[in-house]
Amino acid sequence: RAAQQRLKRPCLKAFQQRHSVKLHIQRQRVSNVGGKGHGLQRLLFAIADFELEISKPDDDIDLPKAAALLALHSDAKVDAVNLVTTELSRLKAGFRAHAADTVPLAAPLPPTCRQHALAGALCDFIQAEGFQGCSLANYYQAENSMLPSVLANKCGHANSLALLYREVGHAGGLHLKGVHFPRHTLLQFGGASHAGLLEPFSNRMLSRSEVDFFIRLLRFPAAANNELSWSWKAPLSNVVFLRRMAANLQHVYQRNDNTKLAARLAPYMDLLDEHVSMHDCKMDTGGFGNSHPARDGLVMTRQEHRVAGQVFVGR
Repeated sequence: RAAQQRLKRPCLKAFQQRHSVKLHIQRQRVSNVGGKGHGLQRLLFAIADFELEISKPDDDIDLPKAAALLALHSDAKVDAVNLVTTELSRLKAGFRAHAADTVPLAAPLPPTCRQHALAGALCDFIQAEGFQGCSLANYYQAENSMLPSVLANKCGHANSLALLYREVGHAGGLHLKGVHFPRHTLLQFGGASHAGLLEPFSNRMLSRSEVDFFIRLLRFPAAANNELSWSWKAPLSNVVFLRRMAANLQHVYQRNDNTKLAARLAPYMDLLDEHVSMHDCKMDTGGFGNSHPARDGLVMTRQEHRVAGQVFVGR
């Protein structure tokens, strides 16, 4: 009943008022949003399950499950949770074995060095599995932000790939966490004094000098001097991580004028907005409220690198 009420209420108008987003979506009745009969019922169950998951304490949220439930707005008939769980289990087992071979526990490595070595091993493993960032030509396809499709097509946006890296890496002892960063999703690993960053979209680790250069190009406040400050590395909460994925989908639907899927996604956005504080919204530069979409930020950054005569090289 609660999920049905969310589909009925004019959440799109409230969303537009809060965040100045023009969606051009007409209000729809519940009977029109999810189709007929069992299709609508499955969507309502998916929304209810999603609400239960993100209502948990943030550290207890099963991020892959929540991402799979989010994808059900597109097709509620698919057993997305089972598909995601099965494929992630296979990848986790594969990386666990790969990490044991390349970075054995018996190797005399300090914890920080071990994390760096595991990050490199994860990049090699993900590349061997065939995963990659989507091309700029296909950037505005909703499938790139839906975890079941990303696992099936082995191609996606930075946010969905970051979730994959984080889950698979953890199985092999690599502790990754998303960090706030302008227009990009990056993953941090290592200790406070020797932290590193991994860029899932291009499948590589960034060096300390690269991150410093990157921040200064984007005029990030923490880089007022030449020394890199890690004060911005507060981890992304799970609910903000999900909201970034949903915001990317909403942007795609708005751009492609897909009012049907935008309306089916709206209750999920409404739920996520209720669980994200205003502080998190301001820090969440990957979704709405940013005048530069993620793709434009990526293109701009590449152009700036060429102008500056410096290009990020592989790890």
